[in-house]
Amino acid sequence: MKKGLFFMFLFMITFVITDLESKPVYADEVIIQVEDLNVRSGPGTNHSRIGQVHKGETYTISKKQGDWIKINWNGKTGWVAEWLTKVNKKETTSSSSYYSKYDYLRIRSAPGLSGSVKGYLMKNARVESQEKNGKWLLIKHGDIKGWVHGDYLAESNDGDSSEEQTDENHQGTPSEVRGEIRVNTSTLNVRSQNSTKGKILTQVRKGQVYEYIDEKDRWYQIKWGNGKTGWVAGWLVEKVDQRKPAPDQSTATYVSLSYNNTNLRSGPSTNNKIVGKGSKGDQFDVIDKEGNWYKIKYNTKEAYVAGWIVEEHTKSNQQKNKDSNSLQGRTIMIDPGHGGYDSGALGRSGSYESLLTLDTAFLVKERLERAGAEVLMTRTENTYVSLSVRSYYSNSSNADAFISLHYNSAPLSISATGINSYYYHAKDQNLALSLQSSLIASTGLRDRGIKKGNFHVIRENTKPAILLELGFLSDAREEQTVKGSTYQNQVSEGITQGLIHYFK
Repeated sequence: MKKGLFFMFLFMITFVITDLESKPVYADEVIIQVEDLNVRSGPGTNHSRIGQVHKGETYTISKKQGDWIKINWNGKTGWVAEWLTKVNKKETTSSSSYYSKYDYLRIRSAPGLSGSVKGYLMKNARVESQEKNGKWLLIKHGDIKGWVHGDYLAESNDGDSSEEQTDENHQGTPSEVRGEIRVNTSTLNVRSQNSTKGKILTQVRKGQVYEYIDEKDRWYQIKWGNGKTGWVAGWLVEKVDQRKPAPDQSTATYVSLSYNNTNLRSGPSTNNKIVGKGSKGDQFDVIDKEGNWYKIKYNTKEAYVAGWIVEEHTKSNQQKNKDSNSLQGRTIMIDPGHGGYDSGALGRSGSYESLLTLDTAFLVKERLERAGAEVLMTRTENTYVSLSVRSYYSNSSNADAFISLHYNSAPLSISATGINSYYYHAKDQNLALSLQSSLIASTGLRDRGIKKGNFHVIRENTKPAILLELGFLSDAREEQTVKGSTYQNQVSEGITQGLIHYFK
């Protein structure tokens, strides 16, 4: 009898322990409810501010004190006001191992498409998950912790030795080719390491195909030259044998500005220098993301913009190719005529050609970039640039076309109006014809036709090059027309559509 009671007691103990082990464990997390919430060194406004967090971001709670919450934040800890947050209890499960089925799988700050993108997983990257919210899994990848949609992950079996289970940090030997990539941008730097901080070893061109021997953190290590290797940015290339991407993925990312007069900075902080300004609706290609800041392409250089004042967009290459109004992959050099002490033509009301061509150039640049083109400019300020330097800029660039902008003038005794397009080399006649036709259709000004013109900037140019005379400043009525915003927008649209037609 005593022995029977002992075994019954042992069974009950085992049952209780088993039941306790099967119960879910809850980990508190906090969701930020306001923009620019201060993170402080202690639980109170009397403590120093050590940073900021932003609306929609999620952080793990490590401690509570009064109305303040201590969060795990950027590899350290800090305190935020509880009344400006929402606390969630998250159910955790036993750890499971997964791998990404696709390249550039997004890691988001919250379980849903509204969560901001914190980073990416490459195909076959291995991750662990202990938390689930609907179809979303909370994973940790390097220093990034965030949410990934479960449909784009596959559960990993430790005993599975298939190629799909390859470790993300696999290091290929120089002779072990893992595939091929094709360059998708006009000029791409090959660097000494998988980072924009790596030394530039050489440059490769659009359409060229290279074997790659490793991939890591969105970078490919390629073979180039005589056995040389280097790293290229994965978001600017495509795999030659690449599978169809997941619905939530994209081969390109860009942001649009939500406000006028937006600061573009030299680094990912408000403490960094302002290098430019943007207007509401302006779009920029994303190079990378650092914390809550986007690294963007800006005037052929790089800049940073705060993530909380932009909207992120994606568009696949397949979609772009179907867009009939696209200049994706094209590089256009815009040459605003005259400048500095060379004021060019003087209008009847006192307007300067050099200032008007610069205004037009910026509008054309904006419209071309919206159509997907990369735009270079021979000048961006009212400064003098010699004709030989302008043609040198073009010849040494990767431009697909060179467009020089001018406004015309005639003696006051002659009544002259309308638009001319000039070319010098016979090969550029079609470019002049395409833009002339489009400009006349867009503006309605008099069609003065295309002509051969012996102008230095197009004569000494090895690229497809034309010079446009966009109206007469010597005619009082036409001067007022060409200075107006309506006409300027019509010119921008005409040049853009003319280039699209030409490249078709």
